[in-house]
Amino acid sequence: MERYLLDQDPKLAEVVRRLVEAYRPERIYLFGSLARGEAGPDSDYDLLVIVPDDAPQERKDSKLAYRVLWGTGAAADVIVWERSRFERRARVVCSLPATVLREGKLLHAA
Repeated sequence: MERYLLDQDPKLAEVVRRLVEAYRPERIYLFGSLARGEAGPDSDYDLLVIVPDDAPQERKDSKLAYRVLWGTGAAADVIVWERSRFERRARVVCSLPATVLREGKLLHAA
């Protein structure tokens, strides 16, 4: 897990804390330009939240993230996937899960 990213970026740490509280996810990954070390001044947090297959429907909806992140001042794009879908799609080389596993940073694991 990439704890140092959370230690270096208090805003990211707060975003992850709020997402963990709201979603109770299995994993949260940072991906995109920030994860690759290519972030510019206008870069946002690209986050993939993996929830259990049997999570309540509300916890499978990205809209929840925007409610819980309100007031953080963080620009974040949050995508929520069920674990089984993530694992299935991870086998497809050009898929989002494969890219996240290859380039992303694991910020939370239950």
